[in-house]
Amino acid sequence: MLVHPVFALTTSNLTIAVVTSNPTPLNQSFAGFATDLVNYGLESHNTNFQQKAVRLSPGWLRYPTGIQSDGFAWTNGEILTSMINALTASNATSAAQSCQMAYLPLLGKGGLPFTNFSSLAENVGGSKIIVCVNGFTDTPQSASNFAIFALTNHIPVAAWELCNEPYNFSGAGNFFLNGQDYASRMYPYYQAIKGANPNAVVSVFFGNPDTGDGGVGWDASVTKFTPNYWDAVSYHHYPRTGSYTNFSNLMALDNGELLTNSTDYVTNVLMACAGTNVSFLLSESDPVEGGGVGGSGPALPSMSLYGGIYCAELVMRLSSCPQMLFAGTYQLFNQNGIFATNQDRNAVVAAATNNYVTNTDGFNFGFYYSAQVVGESVAYWAINRSAAVYGTTVGTNGPSVPLLNGSNMPAIYAQAYQGNNGKRYVLITNKGSNAQPAMIMQDGTNLTTDFLETYVTGNDPSATNTSPTLSPIFEQSQMTNNPVTIPQYSVVRLEWQDFAVPAPVLSAAAASQGSHVLEWPGLTNVVYNVDFTTNLLGTWATAGKIADTQTHFSFTDYNSNNPIFYRLTVP
Repeated sequence: MLVHPVFALTTSNLTIAVVTSNPTPLNQSFAGFATDLVNYGLESHNTNFQQKAVRLSPGWLRYPTGIQSDGFAWTNGEILTSMINALTASNATSAAQSCQMAYLPLLGKGGLPFTNFSSLAENVGGSKIIVCVNGFTDTPQSASNFAIFALTNHIPVAAWELCNEPYNFSGAGNFFLNGQDYASRMYPYYQAIKGANPNAVVSVFFGNPDTGDGGVGWDASVTKFTPNYWDAVSYHHYPRTGSYTNFSNLMALDNGELLTNSTDYVTNVLMACAGTNVSFLLSESDPVEGGGVGGSGPALPSMSLYGGIYCAELVMRLSSCPQMLFAGTYQLFNQNGIFATNQDRNAVVAAATNNYVTNTDGFNFGFYYSAQVVGESVAYWAINRSAAVYGTTVGTNGPSVPLLNGSNMPAIYAQAYQGNNGKRYVLITNKGSNAQPAMIMQDGTNLTTDFLETYVTGNDPSATNTSPTLSPIFEQSQMTNNPVTIPQYSVVRLEWQDFAVPAPVLSAAAASQGSHVLEWPGLTNVVYNVDFTTNLLGTWATAGKIADTQTHFSFTDYNSNNPIFYRLTVP
């Protein structure tokens, strides 16, 4: 069946109504990226890459990410041949093949050490880290050592996930018999991590909403194991396209995913199985399944303008669920995120083959932003600078877009946020081909303030960026006021100042040479970045993000040989 776009028949203003009373708290650094760097020449300390990533406002990064983590050794940041052999012996063939492909690239660039990855997180704005623990071929004792290492080196880990997509290796003769067997075999890892750090958040995996029965069989099997020890549940979401290849049909399929497999999935499936006291993480997602290491790369509508609209709206919808800790996409470096005209894989493979380690930082990668990640970044900027979600409704007189079953859904979706920097934001997506005028209301009154409008748009939803010079999809901005125009096929961010935030000032006494603690007078509803550098003319990194209720920051390197400078910023 070929789905034809539905065009709007009205030019009247669409009302987007925001209610600021009783906002829903939003987990800090909510939106982020899986960060798979194992099969490329790129290294995590590449400063040009880090500077590109800063503009995406990543709230969290996932280490090491993907199927390659099934054979990954955190101790040296490499994939071990013994682990590849163990995967092969356990009939985890696809995992073994993916790990084999990443083995030489990692070896040739000296691995992906956790300390280097934590520096990447600091340098792109103080991103939190989600760790995917190798429960396939590593040991509980190693997991304990990992947690101790992170704690000792003051590297905060937001969550520890136990295995990557274990349901893909389940059944008779496979690595795990079923979900209950997986939960049983992960219990020692949980105990090891909690023994090292009682405050750690440890997460088990539920199924993919678009696999077989929607993951519910695996989920129910996991929860059969007692005790239900986990603090959180992770899941990945990759829609399956079946026989559909026409781009209009692919958009219609993904529209349906947004409608039924976002907030409703959290409430009706995840919470129904795991209970109301468990938190959830969407640590990988994309508009379509496919394209990991060893694959042919992502497939449309990933990479595209519509892919960015879909991913932004999915994360926006999930941000309204108080049970969600984090949500994001796969991944920071590939055709869906920042990509490069030269991945320089051959250079690191050659280094490994000839028994030496190379440094690729000086290579000309030719970085550029994908169309998808440009759309995501418009949304992430607001989400990761916000502390709460406001109730937001969209009028019913707007345009609609088709679903595969022949019905329709609204083309326009909106979500408002209480910034942690004195601002308020409204994020809006338009999945349709018509521009739409909209009136922004706050607590029953049309807003008369001027808005900074930042947006990405285009007349072809399948448009992609393919190089630094061939990037037709890019971020734009302008000042505007009510009624605002929501462009066709777009992600839009409106922002305005709610209250002024004075420049934060460190307490001179607390910041003196002999002190371990930085202190400052804080403000309600403001989050402060604690930045540091050893060179006032160099770049600054973010050591932590501190909420208004704390207004102090402890650090351990005050007596190091090199002077360290600190500053406070409100992003």
